[in-house]
Amino acid sequence: MQYEIKAVAFDAFGTLVEIHDKRRPYAKLAKAAAQPLARSPMCEPIELDAMVRLCGLTLEASDMDVLYADLQAELASTQPYPEAQGVLEELRTLGIRTAVASNLALPYARPIEDKLGPLLDVSCMSFEVGFMKPDSGFYDALCGRLQLLPQEVLMIGDTWRCDYEGATAAGLHAVHLNRRGNAEDHQLAVSATDLHGVLRYLKGPHTGLHPASAKSS
Repeated sequence: MQYEIKAVAFDAFGTLVEIHDKRRPYAKLAKAAAQPLARSPMCEPIELDAMVRLCGLTLEASDMDVLYADLQAELASTQPYPEAQGVLEELRTLGIRTAVASNLALPYARPIEDKLGPLLDVSCMSFEVGFMKPDSGFYDALCGRLQLLPQEVLMIGDTWRCDYEGATAAGLHAVHLNRRGNAEDHQLAVSATDLHGVLRYLKGPHTGLHPASAKSS
C-alpha cells in the first residue's frame, strides 16, 4: 500500500539552524558535575540554573554570569541555514506540514521558534517528550503530535544513526543530510547535501539522492 507523505520533520541544529559561537555551557556543567545526574536536560525541561543544582555544584555569582553569557552567546549566534526558510516556504505551498524534531535542552528551542516558528507547524523536542532520537518513543511522539502514520512522515537530519536509521526503524521515510558531501557508499542514495534534497525526494523518491545531484540548482 502506498502512503502519501503529508509532513516533513527536520532535525534542528546541523539541519535547520547552526550555532556560530559555540560555548556548550550545559556540557561544561555535566563534565564538572559533583554527582551523577539523576535527570537529563535532554529529556526534561531544565533551565541552566536548575542544571547547576542537578550537577550538585555551588557556583559563585561571577561563575553563573559566565555560564549565562555563554548560553546567550550561543542562542544569539544561532541562525538558519541559507536555504532553510525557502524550503519551508515551498513545502507550505505544496500543502505539506512541517515539524522540528530534535534532541535538545530547553533553552535551545527558543531561537528556532524566533527564527522559523511561523513556518513550523509542530514541535517535537526531546525535552518535551522524554525520549531522545533514535529511540522509537521519540518517533511515536512525533507522529502523535502530527496526528499522522509513520509512513506519512519524512524525516531529515544530519545524524545517520538518529535521523536516518532511527526514523526508518520506526517506519518513517528519511533523508540523511550530509552537508560535507562525504556520504559513504551505502548512504549515497538517501543522502542530500542541503535541504533542497527534501524537495527532490518528494518529487521523485525513487530517483536517488546522490549528494552531487541534490544541491540546489
